[in-house]
Amino acid sequence: MSAPSSLIPFGLGLCGTLVLFGLGLSLTLQAPAPPPEPAPAPGEAAGPAGPLTYMPLPEPILASVRDNRRQLTLRVVFAVDGTGLDLPAMAGKLRADIPLLVAELAEAVRLCDETQPTIEAFRRALPAALREVVNARYGTEAAPAPVYEALLTEFIVR
Repeated sequence: MSAPSSLIPFGLGLCGTLVLFGLGLSLTLQAPAPPPEPAPAPGEAAGPAGPLTYMPLPEPILASVRDNRRQLTLRVVFAVDGTGLDLPAMAGKLRADIPLLVAELAEAVRLCDETQPTIEAFRRALPAALREVVNARYGTEAAPAPVYEALLTEFIVR
């Protein structure tokens, strides 16, 4: 008798590999579509219409919190949706308004602190309060809410 050919195990191995590849490909192509993203709740932003531009507030916000017993140092970066805005003009306006804007933001910090029971709740509520102040100040008819998000890059309570 002759020795078994090595082509038979090779052929069986190749067939098995091809069958597994085909099975995996068919499962991939028949995979269910990912669920759609949930619609935003009423009053909640759906997302930026275009790319975001990040504009840091050049000065920190200093405020007394917790009934003037603690000092807060806060640095903020605003994520601005540039759709429908003249960003260079807005940046120039922001630079010219810094002292007044920082005072308005410090007042918003104080009001937010008074309404929140804990420092953690205050920290979570603060970005929305800051965003509202800037949107009220710089919103236009074309872009009523240019600031999509206020990011706290430094939050130090002493």
